[in-house]
Amino acid sequence: MNKKLFIMLSSVLICILTITACSGNTATLNADNGKKETIDTKDLANLKVGYIYTNHQTPLMIAASKGEELKDKGIYLKEVVTKQKYILMQDNTPISNIELVVNKSGSETMTMMAQGHLDLSLASNTAFITSRDQGNTVKMLCPVHTEGIGLVVDKDSTIGNWDDFSEFAKTSKEPVKVGFHSPTSAPLILFEAALTEAGISYTKNHEDLKADIMLVDLKGTSNLIPAMTSKQVEAWVGPSPYPELASTENVGKIALDMKHLPPEGKWHDFPCCVLGSSEKVLETYPKEVEKFVDLLTVAANYANDNPDQAAAITAEFTGVSLEAAKMSTIKYTTNPSKTWMSNMGITYDTLKNTNNLSGKLKDKNFEDSNAELFDLSFINKILKQ
Repeated sequence: MNKKLFIMLSSVLICILTITACSGNTATLNADNGKKETIDTKDLANLKVGYIYTNHQTPLMIAASKGEELKDKGIYLKEVVTKQKYILMQDNTPISNIELVVNKSGSETMTMMAQGHLDLSLASNTAFITSRDQGNTVKMLCPVHTEGIGLVVDKDSTIGNWDDFSEFAKTSKEPVKVGFHSPTSAPLILFEAALTEAGISYTKNHEDLKADIMLVDLKGTSNLIPAMTSKQVEAWVGPSPYPELASTENVGKIALDMKHLPPEGKWHDFPCCVLGSSEKVLETYPKEVEKFVDLLTVAANYANDNPDQAAAITAEFTGVSLEAAKMSTIKYTTNPSKTWMSNMGITYDTLKNTNNLSGKLKDKNFEDSNAELFDLSFINKILKQ
């Protein structure tokens, strides 16, 4: 009993000495010089930011991990509680309180946003599009990254590129089973678009044995690698870090980084995760949102300039092996380039053509829906500076 009491009291003492005392009005932090620093937070906005444990969202992890090391960029996070609570700072001025909230998937993120439990979120662009289609007033503010999508085959397969795969699919006596993790995921949408371009037929109907490809919904990224080991599928398309994990765990091999699908260059900057918010938050906290977009831009640039550091932070945050994290081919960027926007159009059209848009956007083309889907004013202002 005394031992338990000692452990409990020790834990309380450690918390008092090493983390912050945070009330509704102030936050007391450990400053760089070892002294306590008290920041008045009573008039600051409290913004909850949703994200998922994936290297697609490494810039947010970098912003949290690097903290005041990014101070020379003018925008950074002061840590209150590790991996959870921060104060968004511009130079020495507090902008807002930030609370990080871990989500399991893009659909969960959109549900929490629709319920008002999240103010800003990092999730797939397809999650935002389908949420808007369902009547939720969410908007995409900027990319977080592009690319980082792989086609994975069995480790002993002779398939080593797209030509090999295309030939295998067209000559196989039975449909080639290819797995995917979500029906509205970027890997699947890119794969479907590439199959259509290549003239390779595909189906999700397990009774249709005439198609070249049988697409299999594996219902989550956690099932990608097990589906390969159990021979449930012959290949799968998935987001980083899962292709890299399949390789490092000697389960599968990356037949193709899908940005190199033919014709070369068309699929570069293919969109995946974005930063988004709700119209209500954008109207209520425009200054705070702009500064958060600025922070994410700084962190994305850091990730590209320091890939080893980015890999180490990703590994520490997510539990992915450092070896797999270093293999990533993701391009981190908040710049909505012309190529990115063009590929967003492909994504949107694919969602429509596969009957994944059945609500507000069902009868609208991509150009007509842009005002509902995007608010790029924040990132465009930052990029012009």
